[in-house]
Amino acid sequence: MSHCNKMKPNKIALHLILALLLINIAEAEKYFVLDINYIIGSVTFNSISLRDIGRIIEYNDKSGFLVKTVSFDNSDIQKIYYNLSVNKNYIIYVPYSQNAARVEVYNLKNSKVMDIDVSSFSDTCGNSICEWHESYESCTKDCPSGSKDDFCDEAKDGVCDPDCTAKADADCEILELKGTNESVATKTKQEKQLIEEPKEKPNYIIWILLALISIILALSFLFIKKRKENQTIISLRQYISENTRKGFTLQQIKDALYREGYSEREIDRAVKPT
Repeated sequence: MSHCNKMKPNKIALHLILALLLINIAEAEKYFVLDINYIIGSVTFNSISLRDIGRIIEYNDKSGFLVKTVSFDNSDIQKIYYNLSVNKNYIIYVPYSQNAARVEVYNLKNSKVMDIDVSSFSDTCGNSICEWHESYESCTKDCPSGSKDDFCDEAKDGVCDPDCTAKADADCEILELKGTNESVATKTKQEKQLIEEPKEKPNYIIWILLALISIILALSFLFIKKRKENQTIISLRQYISENTRKGFTLQQIKDALYREGYSEREIDRAVKPT
């Protein structure tokens, strides 16, 4: 009887331990583990890894260094603040997201001091988008054969993979040969049309008339411009003469004309005696 009583508390303790373990497993969360050093305001990167933590980490800091995860389309996923003030090594736990492309760290002046690529930890296969880090080899669901994904799949499916050479993908070689034949046929047809069509003699009279018209227009423009300039000079001379009689000095008159927008060349021509 006493032996049974001793066993009963042991069983209860074992059950409690198992229950605690199950609770921890149920609450296990994934985190990016960021290992950095902080020395006199400067942050240096050591490593980053992915780890399952048996508890949910609470972030109490509302200010400090900003640490955030960024998606493949450059949108913010989650932000946390971490107080870095003592010169030492820091281990920062950043909430994991399967869509995270990188982790960015900003200092107190909101300047980016760290940009860490975490795309290798992502799990975006199956979202119907061929992400830049995916290919036909790594995610056939999102990157079908013939996609521009930096991977030559060499599949014989009638589609020329843009990442393959003609020799690597038989479909590219067939399409290239077909294109060459079409180009040769088109070139031959054009050459045949050139032979059959009579060559038209160039009409030099039209070109001569166009040249004469251009010369006449240019001379007319110069004549009108010269006439306008002469009228301006005559007006300026009258203005200078009138203001000289009123007692203004020549320099005062010239300064006034400069302010009115007249050029130095126009003023000098007006000042010179005829």
